[in-house]
Amino acid sequence: MIDNEMTAALGFTTEQSAVVEHNLSGHAKVVAVAGAGKTSTLIERIKALLLKGVRPEQIGVFMFNKSAQEEFSSRMYAQLNGVMESARLPDVMTFHSFGMRLCNRLERKGVLSQAKLVTDEFSFVKLIREARNNLIRQGEEITLQDERDWLEDALLYFDYVKASVESEDVVYENLKWSADRRFFPKLFIEVEKLRKRSNIRFFSDLLKDPYDAISRMDVEQIAYVRQLVPGYQYLLIDEFQDINPCQFELLKGFYKESAQWMIVGDTQQCIYEWRGASPDIMQTQFDQEFPSVATYKLSQSFRYGHAIGLMASGVISENGDDTLVIGRGTGTEVGFAKSPLVGKSALTELKDWYEKGNKLEDCAILVRLYSDMVPLQLALMHKQIPYQLHGDSPLWENRQIRMLMSYLAVMAGGLEDQSVFFSLNDVEYLLSVPALAGAYQQKQALITKAKQAPHLIPQLIEQLASEQEGWRAKKLQERADWLRMLPTFAKSPADGLKSTIEKLGIYRYFESTSSKDIQAQEKMETCEAFIAYVKGVGSNAGSILAALTSLCHAGNQTKGYDSGASQASQANGGVHLMTIHKSKGLEFDLVMLPGLREGRFPYYEEDVSDIDLQAKKNMQAERRLFYVAITRARRRLVILESPDAKETTTLTAGNKPTKYAQRSLSRFVFESRPGTAGVLCRHWGEELSEPITSDQSDMFEAYLAKIDGAPVVTFLKPKRSELDVLQAGDKVKHDQYGEGVVVRQEQSAKRMIYVDFAEAGLKRFNPKHTKLVKVASRA
Repeated sequence: MIDNEMTAALGFTTEQSAVVEHNLSGHAKVVAVAGAGKTSTLIERIKALLLKGVRPEQIGVFMFNKSAQEEFSSRMYAQLNGVMESARLPDVMTFHSFGMRLCNRLERKGVLSQAKLVTDEFSFVKLIREARNNLIRQGEEITLQDERDWLEDALLYFDYVKASVESEDVVYENLKWSADRRFFPKLFIEVEKLRKRSNIRFFSDLLKDPYDAISRMDVEQIAYVRQLVPGYQYLLIDEFQDINPCQFELLKGFYKESAQWMIVGDTQQCIYEWRGASPDIMQTQFDQEFPSVATYKLSQSFRYGHAIGLMASGVISENGDDTLVIGRGTGTEVGFAKSPLVGKSALTELKDWYEKGNKLEDCAILVRLYSDMVPLQLALMHKQIPYQLHGDSPLWENRQIRMLMSYLAVMAGGLEDQSVFFSLNDVEYLLSVPALAGAYQQKQALITKAKQAPHLIPQLIEQLASEQEGWRAKKLQERADWLRMLPTFAKSPADGLKSTIEKLGIYRYFESTSSKDIQAQEKMETCEAFIAYVKGVGSNAGSILAALTSLCHAGNQTKGYDSGASQASQANGGVHLMTIHKSKGLEFDLVMLPGLREGRFPYYEEDVSDIDLQAKKNMQAERRLFYVAITRARRRLVILESPDAKETTTLTAGNKPTKYAQRSLSRFVFESRPGTAGVLCRHWGEELSEPITSDQSDMFEAYLAKIDGAPVVTFLKPKRSELDVLQAGDKVKHDQYGEGVVVRQEQSAKRMIYVDFAEAGLKRFNPKHTKLVKVASRA
């Protein structure tokens, strides 16, 4: 039993001790769930290696970011200093620091050309702009003139290429972006020419340049280069699920044959595929390419209790992972929103938390999409509750928010009194969203004149219209007329904003200039959230804009829950507000999760995950993100959604709906079975008189069997006919048509089944009158 698995000599669990005592020859893969104490285990592993005679310089420890590297180094020094005879400890490095040392050595030996490391993003953006201008001079057709419509995607694309071992063309095709970004591969090539001509490197080049050089070498040259790298004989690589192909292939080139590898991670925590991480490397490729890999599991988390452990185990099982996540920490409460309004619900939770003597800096609100932050930031600002925004721009720096604030300013008389604008620079949004027709230089000159004299904006647009023909001229004239008419919405600003978006076709503009549907949807959702706030305030345009301006310029420096509270320790504190991606590796006493609705989290335009392989992979990636989110909580987890009566009944029964509808409660909430987990936790140590029916009975039974003092309960699997359990992707056999694959089953009363047969094609069956035999479940 888990509670008896403590190794007295070391104070480690049996699972951890097995990792520590792994042999000195074979490779090892350690699957560590969130909060499993892997840092302490790895440091103890290093200690064991040193005690067995391994020299510190023979051990290389890789971390994925600077903060993790610094924390690990500090803890290793504290744990091992004075224990070991040697004053030296093993190298602990990020991949980038390893790449920097490698580049320096290769430069000294003439393998790489000399280059200066440049660390600021502005220099990179400047290089991209120069490369774009070069392409235009060379005759390349680039339809996206405003770099704000493509620059973010270009930076992401460059990261993809630098993380990959594929060509820039292959990477672009794999991304399946819109055709107006077809110039990205040529842009990448041009940037590389300029970069190398200037003899500079950026962080991503510290690994890509050596990899590119080595990939062109023959066997003799590679053997020479191997002599230039540190002679590590033992590699310990943390967060291995986030490794990208370039990093993996480079390390393999140096250390596959000469070092013992111990990789540590959890593929269910891989949430960086969007920037090149490849979970398949840890999942399958490592075992295929390295001989005799011993696999260890660190399944116990000391962060949270059984409620989160059961929910986490349930949700990752939907990804086909049978790993159990055992909650060994203090019991964690799980709750739902007390109001359908997300801002109001968050404020209620924070008020309850604060009044119980808890600190705001121990709370975090984690979002899937930036637009989910909008109502939360507005609510926190409105109540003057301090918050810390991690990684994202403040509300008042968001382009969509500033655009809407500029139209509020026009409603409030800003064309006649420019002091009404939050910033005079916001005048540009009146002319650039949607973008005006005409040459780039002409539009910039127009914007300059508009900032100098905002009252002339309608006339300037009319002047531009006189230089156009047909529908272009008509649209420009309509915009000029609309700006003159907007002040009539001063007392109904929400209606004014909605009408502006419709009249000017702003959402259509977002769709046409975004590379992916999710980007356009995010912009639209951000606008909708802001408009909802404006409508909720119910004041006139001038008052709303003045209040927002005051709050934004105040910098959110309030100390405490309200104006009557004061906590000097919170000068830089307050509620943490961040995306789930930013929360990776962190933990908080209270975690709140908004936006858990179908179509938003998981995000999809149309759910075809049952029949499309890529859609299925996307759904699994979203599920991993949910798993990371719920495992950040120590004491309390709140789903900031208010289930309706039907959803509440389904949650209480521990079931999943037969069908998910857009904007209904997220499937991930149902998959985590919070209702069943709650029942088990409330009756811990007891015997339940009534059995529990669950299609996850195997997982629940396996979990409880691992724990001393677990509740005694009988689980029943739901009774379903053979056809009822068929899922899209299952292989079936029919007497007449032979073998086929289930495409889908209708959710109507008849539950008609569609099966695709190799020769007969797609057939539709009534399950009451058809005999289908399941041959194999979907992969």
